[in-house]
Amino acid sequence: MQADVDRLLMEAQRARFTERRTEPRHSFARPVHIHIGREPSILAFSKDMSKQGIGLITNLELASGTVAVLKIHSTTGRPVHLKCELRWSDSYGEDGYLTGWKFMSAAPAPSA
Repeated sequence: MQADVDRLLMEAQRARFTERRTEPRHSFARPVHIHIGREPSILAFSKDMSKQGIGLITNLELASGTVAVLKIHSTTGRPVHLKCELRWSDSYGEDGYLTGWKFMSAAPAPSA
């Protein structure tokens, strides 16, 4: 068991050394709804966030370049709605995807 835990910790450390972002990322675990056009929203969970974007984990593969409105849960008020562009997506486990979204602008709440 300890060897497996050590391997996972090494993976996390290696990821830090290959970081290319210029803005610091902050751990940020919240439910996020992804709204793409008039399709039903997709539930995701945030992993981290910076001033320029947010990392989400979802179970659906989305194409880079997808533009969506993200409804991000707030613990101090109404949810925050931001128009974002999907910049990248990587396989994350058997049925998941780690996705990187760039903030574009504030957005109105999507219609129900």
